[in-house]
Amino acid sequence: MRLLEIVLVVANALSLSLCFCKPSRKIWLGAAAVNLVILTLHGLIEGFRFQMLPAYAFVAMLLIYTLFKTSTRLYTKTMPKALKGFVILVSAGSLALTSFLSYALPVFALPKPTGDYQIGVEELHLVDENRNDPFLDQSPKKRELMVKLYYPSEKNNTKPYERYLQPELIRLFASFFHVPEFALGHLNLIHTDAKANLPVSGQEQRYPIVLFSHGAGTSMAVHTSQYEDLASHGYIVAAIDHTYVSAGTVFPDHTVSAMDATTDFHTAEPAKIITQIMADDVSFVMNELSEWNEGKGTQDVSFKNKLDLDRIGVIGHSVGGATAYNLAIHNSRVKAAVNLDGAVYMTPEENANMAPFLMLANDRNHIQQIKQRKPLIPNLDDLSAEGQEKAVSESVYGTRDAYMQAYGEAQRNIAGLTEVLQASDSLFTIRGSDHMKFSDIGLFIGSTKLRNLIGIGGQTDPARCLVITEALTRAFFDQHLKNAPADSLNALLQEYPELEKVTL
Repeated sequence: MRLLEIVLVVANALSLSLCFCKPSRKIWLGAAAVNLVILTLHGLIEGFRFQMLPAYAFVAMLLIYTLFKTSTRLYTKTMPKALKGFVILVSAGSLALTSFLSYALPVFALPKPTGDYQIGVEELHLVDENRNDPFLDQSPKKRELMVKLYYPSEKNNTKPYERYLQPELIRLFASFFHVPEFALGHLNLIHTDAKANLPVSGQEQRYPIVLFSHGAGTSMAVHTSQYEDLASHGYIVAAIDHTYVSAGTVFPDHTVSAMDATTDFHTAEPAKIITQIMADDVSFVMNELSEWNEGKGTQDVSFKNKLDLDRIGVIGHSVGGATAYNLAIHNSRVKAAVNLDGAVYMTPEENANMAPFLMLANDRNHIQQIKQRKPLIPNLDDLSAEGQEKAVSESVYGTRDAYMQAYGEAQRNIAGLTEVLQASDSLFTIRGSDHMKFSDIGLFIGSTKLRNLIGIGGQTDPARCLVITEALTRAFFDQHLKNAPADSLNALLQEYPELEKVTL
């Protein structure tokens, strides 16, 4: 809960305690006035949100009751005990409810960037004129992307910090996840540590580049914490919103949802196809970066000669991590790649010239599967007849043959991944982590029990997971894009006891 929210609930509770004594008219009026002032300050400074509605309703009822009681003969009368008990019970329950809702669905703060640079951000609308959108087979149009560039900027103390989520994106999230829009409205109150369209810092001549790909059904917005931390340390980060892979994308003149995609890929497991589409998106953005470095393009901020195209890294979460793996194998421009907890959907060819690669896997189930060289989907041979039938029926594959074919391919892919990780010696996990804790989404829920209920497990605090994730990935990029000492990764094991290096 935010400061004034706590103050308001405490004021509500103290006002409720007046029911247990016989205060004067002045005390009733004073209590009502204090509650009203705190409510007003809360709305002006912090912003109203639905989780606090019971507290707002309490203030309204307190004002009505106080005005009625102090201006009529009701003041001299005693409220019946049954009615008083009911009012106290309902009011106390309402305050408990508003406290729980405000704690469970917080207006959270992103972890503060740890670098010295102020952060600028510019949002760009890109169209790949050489490629039709592979998700729109019924009405072909060119592939469109939204990209946000986070970068080290010149100092500016006058511009406001950018909002975390646009109202249009909150609307798309609500539709995609089938929840009322007001349930996510408080996310509009969160601010980032970036300011729009500031000049690129002149402290360094050129800056290394990191391109980031999100997971399926999320958005580029839910990794803002990591973009900002990298930018604060002197990286230019291109955060790509992969249209129709994300829950929704907000373009300058329209919005689209993942549910608007029309293409049937005619496969029960389209992830391999999707990761290739995403890899093509990243390659296209790399080409655009080359244009911007030459002073071309229509962006508001000039990146001319500021982009070091010889120092490019890629990183992604979930299916975005599989995309980074793909690019590490196939795109020679990539000099370092990080996979945040993504299953992979291809196997490198023998003696492939692969970019340095790091993987961070959750310790709820993924790191165990990698150690055992097993795919995330179970082997039917390890299940009972009833278990086999249930696994097939609940999967996306439909038939036993299709399931076993998918399992065999997944088995080959994870075997290839373990060979890569053995060679790179860069497999890590965070004790108490889970898949969504490598993104900002872990911060969306303040209650550990509620996180567990919706499938975000692990005992390590989500903010702590983010801090460790950011430190690890930054150290890896520093090593391969900034020539930092090779032992910088191992030093983190002492700084963060939850971080564990895994040897295969």
